[in-house]
Amino acid sequence: MNEILEEVTQMIQNGLNSVFDRPDVLIFNILAFIVLVFFVKRFLWKYVTSFVDARQKALSEELDRAAEERALAQSLQEKSQKDYELMKEETRVLKEKLTVEAYKQQEELIVSAKKEAKRRLEQAEKDIEFEIIQANEQIKQSIKEIAFAAAEKIVKREIDENVHQDIIDEIVRDSEVR
Repeated sequence: MNEILEEVTQMIQNGLNSVFDRPDVLIFNILAFIVLVFFVKRFLWKYVTSFVDARQKALSEELDRAAEERALAQSLQEKSQKDYELMKEETRVLKEKLTVEAYKQQEELIVSAKKEAKRRLEQAEKDIEFEIIQANEQIKQSIKEIAFAAAEKIVKREIDENVHQDIIDEIVRDSEVR
């Protein structure tokens, strides 16, 4: 490997030394270069510069378009972020509203249930009171019947029925007072 590297180094040095060893080759190369530059400048330079200008213009347009697209993407990202934040806030407000509404409905149900329980309790009290009154009436009626039967046996046709009813009512009133 070192041998190859030494050979390549020797060839490069020989090539560089050959330019100084033969000045006619150097002069020929300089003249050829000047002719080439003149030929390119005279016939091809316009095409080369127009191609380079067109390429530069196309690159500038692409860079401008990329900058516009980047700005558009940035604005879309900002808009979507704002929309996200807005939706997040709307969701939070809606959640709070629904929570308040649920508590309100819960309170309404509790109040309604309490009213219904109170109404049923009052109705039960009224029913009990009515039944007590009916029971008292039945007891009074039973007392009247018993008193009537007793009086009937005692009096046995001496008193007519109206007088007899007055006596029973009096007995019942007296029993109520006690």
